[in-house]
Amino acid sequence: MSTNTNYHDLITKRQKLREVSDALKKQFLGLDAIIDEVISLLMPWYLFPEAQLRPTVINLWGLTGSGKTALVQRLIELLEYKQLFAHIDMGEFESDSASWLKNILTDDMDFFDGKPAVLCLDEFQFARTLNQNGEELGKDKLRVIWELIDSGKISHTPGNNSFYLFRAESCLKRIEKALRVGVRLEQGVVVAEEEWFVTIFEGFYFDNHDQRYRTINKDYFISADFLEGMRGLMVESEITKEDVKRIVSDSSLQELANHILNAMKMRSATRELDLSRSLIFILGNLDEAYRMSHNMNPDMSADDFYEETSKITIANIKRALKKRFRPEQVARLGNNHIIYRSFNQAQFRQLIEMQFDRIAQFVEQQFAWNIQFDSSVTDVIYAEGVFPSQGTRPIFTTIKNLVESRISKMAVMLLEENLPVKNIRWYYEQQHFYFELRDEQNQFIKTISDEAVLKLENLRKSCDPEIQAHVAVHEAGHAVLAVATLHIIPALIVSRTASDSEEGFCQINFPKGPVTRDTLRKDIIITLGGYVAEKLIFGESFTSTGVYADIEEASSLANKAVRNYAMGKDPIHMAIKTTNNDDVFLVNQKYEVEALELIKVCEVEAMQLMKRNKLLLLKLSEYLTTHSRMEETQIEEYVVKYGAEEWMNQAAFVKKENYYAFNTMLQKQLKQFETSAVDELLRECYEMQV
Repeated sequence: MSTNTNYHDLITKRQKLREVSDALKKQFLGLDAIIDEVISLLMPWYLFPEAQLRPTVINLWGLTGSGKTALVQRLIELLEYKQLFAHIDMGEFESDSASWLKNILTDDMDFFDGKPAVLCLDEFQFARTLNQNGEELGKDKLRVIWELIDSGKISHTPGNNSFYLFRAESCLKRIEKALRVGVRLEQGVVVAEEEWFVTIFEGFYFDNHDQRYRTINKDYFISADFLEGMRGLMVESEITKEDVKRIVSDSSLQELANHILNAMKMRSATRELDLSRSLIFILGNLDEAYRMSHNMNPDMSADDFYEETSKITIANIKRALKKRFRPEQVARLGNNHIIYRSFNQAQFRQLIEMQFDRIAQFVEQQFAWNIQFDSSVTDVIYAEGVFPSQGTRPIFTTIKNLVESRISKMAVMLLEENLPVKNIRWYYEQQHFYFELRDEQNQFIKTISDEAVLKLENLRKSCDPEIQAHVAVHEAGHAVLAVATLHIIPALIVSRTASDSEEGFCQINFPKGPVTRDTLRKDIIITLGGYVAEKLIFGESFTSTGVYADIEEASSLANKAVRNYAMGKDPIHMAIKTTNNDDVFLVNQKYEVEALELIKVCEVEAMQLMKRNKLLLLKLSEYLTTHSRMEETQIEEYVVKYGAEEWMNQAAFVKKENYYAFNTMLQKQLKQFETSAVDELLRECYEMQV
C-alpha cells in the first residue's frame, strides 16, 4: 500500500516539474535550454531529497541582467517552496561583516535543519578567497560557506545557547553570595535578607536586556524576566512558562541553584545544523570568463555578443573560478555549471514586443481600446534600450520611460475629449511618437503626436561633420581591407556611437577556428586599415592620433607572429625577459627587426589593396559621414557595386564558419593517397601477369 502511495507521489511531483518548466519558459524568453538543464539537475533532489548525503549544488553563471536571480525566485514560487527558501547576497559579506554570516546560516536557519531546503547564494564572485595576484585573502569567516557546499553540515554554537549559558552562570554566582548572607525563598519570593538580595542582584537581567536598569525586588524570581530566562535555558526540555513557575515556587534558593546548574549541563554548547538534504543555487558574474562584460557600448552588435558568450564552456568557467578560489574550493562547486548566453538581436526584439503585448492587454482591460505598436516603436526602444553587456534591465526602464509614461497621459486626453476610440496605432517618425485613432468601424478620427526625447539617438548624431568624416574614412579603411583579405563581409561599421569612450569602430567577422599564419598576417593588414585609409585620403600630415591604438595592436600582433608563432626566420619563442647575456640581447634585437619588417610588408600590401579599392573606400566613407552605422547587408551591397576585384562584383564571399577547409584538405589527400596505393597495386599485379 505504501509503495503505491509513494509511486503516486512521484508521479504527482514529476507532473509538477513539467508544469513549472512550462510556466518558466513562457515567462523567461530565450532560456528554454537553461530551464531544461535546471529542472533536470534538481529533479533527483525534488523527488528523493531523503536519499541525499550532501547538498545538490547548481551553479548559474552569466552577465548582469541575464535573469539568474529572477529565474530562481520564480522557480521557488512555482514549487511553493517559499517557507524553505533563503536568499543570501554574498556581496554583503565581502568585508568584515562576514562575521555575521555563520550566525545567519545557523541561528536564522535552524528551521531548515534536516529539511529539503533551498538556498540561493547570489553574487558569489564576491566570496573570492584569492586576490588578483592569486594570493590568499584570509577570509576565514567565509569558511562556513564551503562547509555548507561540501557536506551541508555545520557545527556551531547557537547564539541563544551562549547567551543563556552566560546569563545563567552570572545568576549562579549571585545566588551563591545570597546563600552566604542568609537569603531564603518561600513560594519563589525572598523572605529573608531582602536588602542583601536587592544589593547582590542589582543590575542583573536574565532574558531581557532592558530589565538591567529596573529595580530588583523580593518577587524577582517569579518575574517575567527570570521565568523567561529559565525557560530559554531549559528550552531543550520543551518546558512551558507555567512549568518553570511551578519549579521556582516549589524550590528553596539552593534547590533553585541546583535546577539552574543541571539545565546548564544539559544544554549542549555546540550543535550541528544539517542541510545535507538542501538544494543550493550559486549565482554569479565571472568577468574572467565573460571578457566582453566591460564593453558598455550600446552600438555593439547583440548577435556578436551572443556568439561570444556561446563560446564559453565549463573549462572557461573553471579557469575563471581558479583565479578567485582555491582549487579544492572549485572542486567543491562540482560540475553542475549552467552558462548563460547574452540575448541576440531577435531575442531583444521579441522581449520588447512581449512587453508591448503586456501593455496592450492592460489598456484593453482598463479602457477597452485596442492598441497596436508599429515596428518603428520597437526600433526606437531597441536603439535606446539595448546595451548587449547589461542584459534586459535597460530594456524595461526604457519602455517605462518612453512608453508606459505616455499611456496615462494619452488616456486622460482621450477621455476628456470623449472621443469614440476603439483602435490606436502607435508609431514613431521624425523624433515624435504618433497615435493614429480610429473608431469601432475602423474609421479614422485623428492623429495626435508627442515629441520623443531620445538620449542615445542624440548622442549618435554627429556634433561635428568634419570629425565624423575623418572617423568614417578610418573605419571604412578597416572594412575594405577585411573584405579584400578575408573575403568576409564585416558585421558592422559605426562612425558615431552613443558611447562616451569611442568615436567609431568596425566589427570584423574573423574566421572561426585557430589562428594561422595566414589569418594573423591578414589581421595585421586589417589593423593597419584605418591608418592607411587616412594616409591615402587625407595625406600623411592629416593622419589622426586615433591611429595610435591600431599601430599598437599591429605591433603586438607582429611581435607575437615572430616571437611566438614562428613566422620569422627561425622557429623560436622568445621567452627570456631580462638577461646580461649579450648574445641573447642580439638575438632579441634581431627578432624586433623582423617584426618591424613584417609590419612594413603588411603596410605596403594594405596600401596596394586600398588604392585598388579606393572607390569602395570613398563610397563607404561618404555614407558613414551622414549616417552613424552600416549593417552587414548594406556593406555587402556597396562591396558588390563599388569593389575593384572581380570576385567582389560576383559576390564570391565566404562565411566565417566556412573559411577553413581543413577537413576537406585532409579527406582529399587521404583519397589521393588511397587512389595512388590502388594504382600501385594494380600495376604490380599487371607486371606479375606479364
